[in-house]
Amino acid sequence: MAGGWPFGELKMFGFDFIMADPPWRFDTWSNAGKKHKSPENHYATMTCEEIVAQFPVGHLASRNCLLWLWGTHPMIDQQIGVGRAWGFKFVTSGVWVKRTKKGKLAFGTGYRLRSASEPFLLFTNGDPETAPVVRTVIEGPIREHSRKPDEAYHEAERLMPGDVRRADRPAILVE
Repeated sequence: MAGGWPFGELKMFGFDFIMADPPWRFDTWSNAGKKHKSPENHYATMTCEEIVAQFPVGHLASRNCLLWLWGTHPMIDQQIGVGRAWGFKFVTSGVWVKRTKKGKLAFGTGYRLRSASEPFLLFTNGDPETAPVVRTVIEGPIREHSRKPDEAYHEAERLMPGDVRRADRPAILVE
């Protein structure tokens, strides 16, 4: 693999469930958005092509694997392409409905509509066993930039019961 293995000590072809949140490059139009909500203010971002090339997520997947890919509404088409480029088949999607500390809907970025949710796309490799108990909507609080709600991890564990999970959920950082 060119450039070496980017996933540290993670085992090749060793995972039946993968939750990925790549550093999508998302252009904001307004100066306020660039100043406060742009991902570039928090971490280095990448194009879809760079994400596919630098993070061969398909090489983490076991024969029967479910990929939970976090995305952005305006880029869903391209993000489905990323999942397919990694060798997965798109099967369905859901959203995390973002709530403020006061329980109101968040007022996020967007080109035509202001987002109060963040999509997650589900893909399969093979035929992973899942429990049909998870809905397409997860409600949870917004916290630090890009931090996902604990409710998402809980629902993922319900979706794939009995599988071993990494309790600390360390992030793979792009520098």
